[in-house]
Amino acid sequence: MPVHDAALLLLGHGSTLNADSSAPTYQHAEEIRRRGLFAEVHVAFWKEEPNFRQALRQTRRRRVYAVPNFISSGYFTEQVIPRELGLTGAITQVGDQEIIYCDPVGLHPAMTEALLQRAQGVVEKSGETIPAPARTACLFICGHGTSFNDNSTKIIHEQAAEIRRRGLYADCQPVLMEQTPFVKDWRTLTPCPDVIVVPFFISDGLHSFEDIPVLLGLTHNMREKSFQNPHHEIGRRLWYATAIGTDAFIADVILAQVEQAAKSAGEISPAAETSPATIEVELEQFLKCGPLPGKIGQVILRPGFELRHQDDADEGPDALQSLRSLEELRQWIRLDSAGDFRPLRAAPNLQRGWLYRATDWAGLHAALDYLYPAELANWLLWKEGRLPLTPWRETAERQTGRFRIVREMDENALAELVATNCEPGCLKRRLWSPAGQSVKSSGGEIPLLCPEACNFLVGKAREKLKGPETE
Repeated sequence: MPVHDAALLLLGHGSTLNADSSAPTYQHAEEIRRRGLFAEVHVAFWKEEPNFRQALRQTRRRRVYAVPNFISSGYFTEQVIPRELGLTGAITQVGDQEIIYCDPVGLHPAMTEALLQRAQGVVEKSGETIPAPARTACLFICGHGTSFNDNSTKIIHEQAAEIRRRGLYADCQPVLMEQTPFVKDWRTLTPCPDVIVVPFFISDGLHSFEDIPVLLGLTHNMREKSFQNPHHEIGRRLWYATAIGTDAFIADVILAQVEQAAKSAGEISPAAETSPATIEVELEQFLKCGPLPGKIGQVILRPGFELRHQDDADEGPDALQSLRSLEELRQWIRLDSAGDFRPLRAAPNLQRGWLYRATDWAGLHAALDYLYPAELANWLLWKEGRLPLTPWRETAERQTGRFRIVREMDENALAELVATNCEPGCLKRRLWSPAGQSVKSSGGEIPLLCPEACNFLVGKAREKLKGPETE
């Protein structure tokens, strides 16, 4: 299903607390990129970099298919993403780009079969059996639940109703973390002796991997003690599966959502197929004209599309771990040397000891976007005097839901927040007001730029006013 000269943009939630939250979105993007169906494939996140506001800067393609890697239509897909990307409907003209906004992956009909397969698989893998599930077993489809948008739980109720209609289990019910019916009440919601819980989540992040097992009573703390399927409790058995969105078939669901949206949008016009010079073309021109090795953040760029940590400049190739794919690079850079998650890619704690060689300029662009998301795009816009800068007050006023409180932060508190978090913890040059910084770079260096307060800092602002958050 080649889509001419178009780009694919996958939009996920991400997390500043859990390294696994964004993994499925990256994995599906890597699989689709491997198939060569789009001119470019990019990702963006609500909680991680690149954020939604920077999403469209990553490509100059005239047509971009934006697919929310979310389970339901609700708060994020109907309010947050359209607001951050500037979308007004299914097809939006944003500058020179035509953005085709697709349905979330969780709305695709194939998700019903995926839920059933996940439920069957977790039982089979346990080594125990349910001889007559249509008489003795209840399947719970577990979601998050939110008061921000009523549509957020609609698909979970619909999936449970469809599975009930098929009669494969004695019962099938929706359960939620933060709304009724609560997942913690599973014992009283069904009398069935056999219970299967499938989390209708995109990733095995904090909620599905840590919070729900505690709510089910499988463990008091997943980090201290795990559990074994099935969990036995007073004559009953409970199986808990992994999140549905981690399944490899989601890549096909994403493509199906694009195909459906493409039919509604029609063919790309000949004018739209002609895109301006790509980011990798400008990167090639810069590196061919400037002194080598080039530099970006803590990474140096050498001939042959080679990347390595600046502290390993003098090391021979045999002394470094050779990373052979974008997936291996992603796995390496997501943690620091102590094994802690790096939610902020521009933090000065990139592990050394590795070497990565891309195969071409497009591959080099993709690798640099993994290392420092959207920074190539920001740098090119800045050189042209077109990088939009967003002052803190505007960023704060844009926040909704539980982050609305950051609107109350005054300039003194903001200055303290920046001094505590930005100054020692980020390599970017802050351009937004108040107290923007000047940009200095030597020949062959691509500076890291911060055109607006990132979501990591917004989270720290909320934490400063409200206390530590959980996602």
